[in-house]
Amino acid sequence: MLYKIFWFIVIICSCFTACKDETKSTQPEVNYTIIGSAGELDWRFDHEFSDEFNGSSLDAGKWWSYNPEWKGREPGYFNPNNVSVDSGYLNIVMKHEDLDNLPDGYHTYTCGAVQSKNTVLYGYFEVRIRAMDSRGSSSFWFYNAQPDWWTEIDVFELGAGVPGKENVVNMNVHVFRTPTDGDNHWQKFEEWEAPFNLAEDFHVYGLEWDAAAIKFYIEGELVRTVQNTHWHQPLTINFDSETMPDWFGLPEIETLPSTYRIDYIRVWKKLE
Repeated sequence: MLYKIFWFIVIICSCFTACKDETKSTQPEVNYTIIGSAGELDWRFDHEFSDEFNGSSLDAGKWWSYNPEWKGREPGYFNPNNVSVDSGYLNIVMKHEDLDNLPDGYHTYTCGAVQSKNTVLYGYFEVRIRAMDSRGSSSFWFYNAQPDWWTEIDVFELGAGVPGKENVVNMNVHVFRTPTDGDNHWQKFEEWEAPFNLAEDFHVYGLEWDAAAIKFYIEGELVRTVQNTHWHQPLTINFDSETMPDWFGLPEIETLPSTYRIDYIRVWKKLE
């Protein structure tokens, strides 16, 4: 009898071990590598701000499905219903529609925004995205508009459906106000022409941000460096699509709906 009990326990333990091994094989450890020269530095992966968007809904612990401080650039209204997670992508859609009871100035178009619930200071931020093919913007940016301190980093603002701008990456850094300078808005803008159409496929964009400099990467290539004179404020992470009537022009109705797709955001912090 004891002999049978012994072998029964052995079999049960073997099955339990096999189940653990099978679970482990389907849930590998995260081992992402930074694309490009920024990966030559020593970094640790930051799970707090990273997201593969593999679920069926936006992670409410990390993200707002709208911008809590802004309704969108008129006339395009940020509608949370235009934000979804499906098939491994975060999708932000621009539509031609009018909603009931919109605030004054908002009409004809709805779009979407996603903002991090926490702020971050410094790091390497890598996203793989496909821009929407319309005059609606596809943007990845950082900001924090406080009463006495408001700075912004625009990693990219893409108008991939704008004739002549199909491959133009717009990068900018803003200072709106600081505790020492007061209200004094200025910016440093730069364009970079990609050797590809921004809406035809997914591409990888990166931002390396530390106390000394802000560096912009596209497909691992360093394309711009800005001396960090003012961007030392913890900022929120933002993805959105906006109407840009004065810059890109309003989207033609026949190009809508159009979708801005984000495959992932992966964030690293420098090892001290």
